[in-house]
Amino acid sequence: MKYATFNSDFISVAIDTENARLAFMGIDSGGREKDRHTTFNLMLPSHGATIGNFKKKAPRCVDFCDNLVTFKGENGESAEYAFDGERKMTLALKGAPRGDLFTINLSIKTAPPTIWSQSVKKAPHHMRSKNPLVLFKTKYALPLIVHFPDFGLLEISADCDDAYAIEELTKSGDYSGLSLGYLNYDVGHRDMYALNFGSSKITIKTKSSHECVNLSFKVLPEQYPALKNEDDPRYNGFKRCWLNSFALNRERFDMGDNIYLNGTGHLSVHMKSDLLRAMGGENELFALIRSVFERQIEQSFKKCQAPDGEVNFDYYDKPKARPMCDFIDSTPSAVIALAGIASWNLPFAKRLIPYAKKALDFLMSLDTDSDGIIEVTFPGDYMEQESELGYRQRNWWDNFAFGHKDIYFNCLCHRAFVELSELLVKIGRADEARGYIDFLDKFERSFFDTFYNPKTSLMAGWISRDGQVHDYAFTFACAMAINEGLVPLDLGRQMLQSLLKKMDEQGYGDLRYGIPGNVEPIGKADTGDWPCMTDWGRYENGGLSGMNGYCFLKAMYKTGLKNEADKIFFTILNTYEKEFTHTGLMPGYCQSIDWRTKEGNPCGYNYLADNYYFLLVGASDERL
Repeated sequence: MKYATFNSDFISVAIDTENARLAFMGIDSGGREKDRHTTFNLMLPSHGATIGNFKKKAPRCVDFCDNLVTFKGENGESAEYAFDGERKMTLALKGAPRGDLFTINLSIKTAPPTIWSQSVKKAPHHMRSKNPLVLFKTKYALPLIVHFPDFGLLEISADCDDAYAIEELTKSGDYSGLSLGYLNYDVGHRDMYALNFGSSKITIKTKSSHECVNLSFKVLPEQYPALKNEDDPRYNGFKRCWLNSFALNRERFDMGDNIYLNGTGHLSVHMKSDLLRAMGGENELFALIRSVFERQIEQSFKKCQAPDGEVNFDYYDKPKARPMCDFIDSTPSAVIALAGIASWNLPFAKRLIPYAKKALDFLMSLDTDSDGIIEVTFPGDYMEQESELGYRQRNWWDNFAFGHKDIYFNCLCHRAFVELSELLVKIGRADEARGYIDFLDKFERSFFDTFYNPKTSLMAGWISRDGQVHDYAFTFACAMAINEGLVPLDLGRQMLQSLLKKMDEQGYGDLRYGIPGNVEPIGKADTGDWPCMTDWGRYENGGLSGMNGYCFLKAMYKTGLKNEADKIFFTILNTYEKEFTHTGLMPGYCQSIDWRTKEGNPCGYNYLADNYYFLLVGASDERL
């Protein structure tokens, strides 16, 4: 078997000259890692990409030079691969019949893709598949922008108006069963799809026959917010990984944890909103991502808000008159996300303000003792494994028994009240903000005395209903309070220095994999009973993640620890630049590298796009 090859800094291609098949394609939007796109094949091995208008016998290769490979079929049809510059390949198909033009078999073990198209601005267009392993079969309008995390962006377009694409996202039949172990009762976690051991097939089709169709495959430049130090090579990881935060779910065309899990009514939509705020300018891809996010937040309020104002993904298309359960931080998260949308689409945000006000009214109703601090329904004095409602989570840090007076939840609520109040004042509706401003005043008078632990000189994680203080040197507890202006900066600086010292004493080294959530082991009564995920140093109990890096690094910059923060930030960026950090849906728990032990071993469970949240600090005012 012979191959025609083309290689530049941005694209590497091998064409099977006996079958006209595209056997190998590697891309690098940044053009920096010279071996990355020549070593890792985005095509599914032994399948590759095939041309649809050669029906019976394999075509003959009639021309073969550096930038041009031409094939002819037995009935006069022809195909010509041509390379134009360093980023672009064109496939000219003559005698193209109606139907399949080009079928691309992608290996998502290498890079689970996200496909962006104008289609995703509308309702999902799913199709049925006869293959039971196909999770989603989705129709897209051309052009497509296919995002391969850790590699880059490939734009696929056609020069005829009736061309479209069908994607089939297929799981592996070899991996099924419990993904988080027998003690995890949640249905979404029991269904293990192992997508990174599956494949994705993209077929370019036309509705009618054409004398000639030209398909274009262009490697786009990396897409990221404007940077003041554009040429600083230390930002390479920032540039490569920025879009990894926006993994598009196929079922609803929204953005959750990954390409399988939904994002509507999700508990961390504020993180994506923060990232999207930084994406300014007239960039078409950024505008498309923002429009998808706007629809997601609109559905979060209209489909996932209960009559009392709570926003919860469990209310999606379900009866709304049931007790509060599962994640409750999705309520302030949705309000913060809406305030973010107002920064780029104020008319849209204004239409949803009544829903956001209803959410804040719900949050105020949770302050059962009227001290300004919001109490949640979980008691916080034990870890509920199962209840009459099933397994119950507390907040993003779902591995711990957070409850009652919860600092993570209260810091999010504070931000939600501040941002919606400011938005109401900005649009001339200050009278509607008055009640929220009064609540904030009471909140801020109580916050420090409630959560400051004089025994450790740190902010506690939560105060349980029995009055017990739960403090395990939570990095985010101190950092979020500092970032919300709820801790004096001098004291905040001391807290961060104390935590950094504790990390060093615990052997965390240069923090190349992120920031741990807690620096002291969680007590057995305050965590679950999944040894691989609850033992000290693993997953949220002392494991390292990029998500937590954002609030901690931001607080370091805010308190004047710039040199120390820069050292950590660029060390993590270097890790993300050199290693493959996007891992899809892992086949088995504790194998995902969105969480690492201090030695670098994987201890996560499902690949969270939130792992890239720390990147935002690179474009923030605090760092610059």
